[in-house]
Amino acid sequence: MRIIRTSLVAACVLVGTSAANASEYGFSTYGLGSNAFGAGVTPPPGTYVSTAFGFYSGTIGGTVNFGGTILNAGAKVQFLSAAENGLYVPDMDVFGGHLGLSVTVPVGQIELRANVGPVAASTDGGGLGDITSKLQLGWTEGAFSQTFYVQAVAPTGRYAVGFSPNIGLNRPGIDTGWAFTYVDTRSKLQFNGTAGVTFNFENTATDYQSGDEFHFEWATGYQLSPALVVGVAGYDYRQLTGDSGTGAKLGSFMGSVDAIGPALSYTTLIGKTPLIVSLRDYQEFNAENRFQGNTAIGTATVRF
Repeated sequence: MRIIRTSLVAACVLVGTSAANASEYGFSTYGLGSNAFGAGVTPPPGTYVSTAFGFYSGTIGGTVNFGGTILNAGAKVQFLSAAENGLYVPDMDVFGGHLGLSVTVPVGQIELRANVGPVAASTDGGGLGDITSKLQLGWTEGAFSQTFYVQAVAPTGRYAVGFSPNIGLNRPGIDTGWAFTYVDTRSKLQFNGTAGVTFNFENTATDYQSGDEFHFEWATGYQLSPALVVGVAGYDYRQLTGDSGTGAKLGSFMGSVDAIGPALSYTTLIGKTPLIVSLRDYQEFNAENRFQGNTAIGTATVRF
């Protein structure tokens, strides 16, 4: 049981590395699809290290403001990301629950092709992404687990104004939310959800204030064995307030998107060390004012 409960870490490591969501650049600092199986579980005391990889490929049906440069409809992006996450859960009770402190350091490689006015243009490059720090507090009561969290995004990533291969967005932010996991031992079904709101601060380099964003991620799975869960995962995104500032040349540019796809989680031991592997693939649809495409995510977590 202690091994299975560590699956939360593999679910949350891609924060800040995903290509997604309206706002300036048509991307968000919150990585949609970061939470799936075990989303509401804060694991037992210990130190957890996770490695995550993601690949996003998509196009946008309308124009998009890319750091002051307007890209015509049909812009294409491919984004490969990797991240290291460290989570520390101290051996102490806080309001009857477990406290978790984590930091995620992402890197990425992006390739962008677009028409800027009548001219076809492309750019590519890689580097450090925006580092995220997270505080979480979770409880488990029988088959139900829940976690409240708040995380801060620091604008540490590679960034330049204009049509550049940006890995960071130069957009500080705070994301807060609630996640749950319910395991029905009789049916062997697992139900998970994460609801959160991202509060964006101004990109001072472009005078662009991206609007606040709501995200909901979910996963439903069947436990084929004590170690293997397979099922379906998805996410839904809605921008709550419009973009503003002198840099918002396309107006409020409020966006939305939905996604669904297969997912699995596998728990095993390497010697005496717990290992959790999570894989999922999301196909986006219903996109408005944002890139629409496919996201593949893989994570591996060990506990020390």
